[in-house]
Amino acid sequence: MSDATEPQKGRKEEILELATALFAERGYEGVSMNDVAESVGMRKASLFYHFASKDSLYEAVLDRLIASLQAPLEAIYASGGKYTDRLEALTSTIVVALGERPHAARLLVREAMDWGPVIRGKLHERILLVLEAGAAWLRAGQDDGVFVEGDPKHVVLSAIGFHFMPFILGELVERYTGTAPFDPAFVEKRRVELVRQARNLHLRRRKSG
Repeated sequence: MSDATEPQKGRKEEILELATALFAERGYEGVSMNDVAESVGMRKASLFYHFASKDSLYEAVLDRLIASLQAPLEAIYASGGKYTDRLEALTSTIVVALGERPHAARLLVREAMDWGPVIRGKLHERILLVLEAGAAWLRAGQDDGVFVEGDPKHVVLSAIGFHFMPFILGELVERYTGTAPFDPAFVEKRRVELVRQARNLHLRRRKSG
């Protein structure tokens, strides 16, 4: 890889990061390519060098967010570890991923709520694959007698709320807990507590005696 490629890759990542923040705050309609260019500190013509249109930029932003969750979750589902260990790994992975990306949860939920231009395309298919993989894994754990009974799809829907909402309600969460939801201390506390809650909610209790 040439030295010239690395700065371009870094610049593209910077554009995606700042565009993610703008789209999360204002929605698709509320952001122009001028806004993104000004945020990055480049001319609009230079921005079009990296992304041909606002649609392509927005799609890249959302695709990047989904990929950051899809790959590690699918790897955990496919691994051969104990269900209890994988449950903890899944919970930790999602919390840390959302905690490290301050605008990810808000933007993904906004796109889903608005049924925006990207999710109407191929994005919803990718999201459904992730959700279906989670439901299939839960169903397998139920069949093995590890997880409590329940409709796996509704369990997955509940898990979305558990994981995403604290990172969407930023100001409210900070006022309620006294810590900003993207503060590393909050993220770690949330991870520990959600692992505990996941175990209590999902694992069958062993009968004593």
